[in-house]
This record gives sequence, structure tokens and C-alpha cells, in this order.
Amino acid sequence: KDNLIVYLFSMLLQLYATIYSLIYIVAFDANAVSTMVFFRGELELLRRDSQILFGTNSLVNEETARVNLSKCQKRHQDLVKYVKLFDSCLSPIMLLYVIVCSVMLCATAYQLTVETNAMQKFITAEYLIFGVSQLFMFCWHSNEVLYVSKDLSLGPYESMWWTRSVSEQKDISILTDQFNKEIVFSAGPFTNITVATFISILKGAYSYYTLLSQSEED
Repeated sequence: KDNLIVYLFSMLLQLYATIYSLIYIVAFDANAVSTMVFFRGELELLRRDSQILFGTNSLVNEETARVNLSKCQKRHQDLVKYVKLFDSCLSPIMLLYVIVCSVMLCATAYQLTVETNAMQKFITAEYLIFGVSQLFMFCWHSNEVLYVSKDLSLGPYESMWWTRSVSEQKDISILTDQFNKEIVFSAGPFTNITVATFISILKGAYSYYTLLSQSEED
């Protein structure tokens, strides 16, 4: 009877820990990815607004144009500020995640090749696919933010800037220089979270897997 109580308590404790971890991971991933998507959307909207600095069908006066330009400058400064704040929270976690994921991919791939039980192979393969997909999700959305930020400087030159005065064209040049700042999320001080990083992690995991396989054969 005492053993049964201990087993039940242990089972409930493990169940609670599993559910809590699952909710925490899902909540973190959903929040992080949705924030990246938000920044990408804001950058795309900022580019569209910079395309119509001087109006669409009819040109606006100089005062209105300067107000529009000032708004674009302020929005970009705010975006950069909040991106830095978000990255300061995300970066240490992503560094740990990249390291853990690299080791996990290598170990899981090796376990998949040496495992003989069909059900265990299926579970291991499912875990491997989940790990790769989760890492790719972060790298993909961060990569999207990077390339949208690179194209942001094209926005002002897609407006009717050539119809404006020399002083306004100088303001456009200053705005374009400000928009040239790349925005990308990082994994600690070592690397950025991009698709290229994802490919490098896969290559590194495969190299470790090959080393383990060769050492096993020897």
C-alpha cells in the first residue's frame, strides 16, 4: 500500500512537470515567433509608408513631407530600440538552445541508427524531427526580419523624391542611411539566428554523428 502511494505521487509529480514544461515551451516559442513576425510586419509597413512620403496621386507640400519623414525616422528608431530590448532577452536563451540542439541532433541521429526496436525508432525519429523543426522555425523568422530590414532602405527611393527640393532630397539621403541598419536576432555574442546558421548547425551535428559512428566501428 505504501509503495502504491509512492508510485501514484511520483506519477502525478512527473505528469505535472511534463504538462508544466510543455506549456512553458509552447508559450515561449509562440511568443518569440509572434514577436519576430510582428517586427517583420512593422518593417514592411515602414517601407510602404516611406514610399508615399510625398503623396501618392498628388504631391504634398513641404511641411507635410517633413512631418511624414519625421514620423518614419521616429518609427525606425523605436523599432531598433525594441528589437535590441527583445534580443537582449532572447539571445542568452537562444545561445543555450543552439548548443543543446546541436548535441541533441547528433545524439538522436546516432541513437536512431543503433536502435533496433521499431517503436523506439519511431519515437526517436519524431523527437529528431521536432527538434529540427523548432530550430528551423526560429532561424527562418529571424532570417525574414534580416532581409526585410535590408530592403527597407529602398523605400524612400521608391517615392517621388526626384520632384522635391535639394534640401528634401538631403533629408531622404539621411533617412536612407538610417534605414541601412540591419536588424537580426542573435544567439549570444557568437552568431546570428539565420538560415545560414541553421545549415551550419546541421553540418556540425552531422560531423559529430560521423565521428561517433566511426569511433563505434573502431
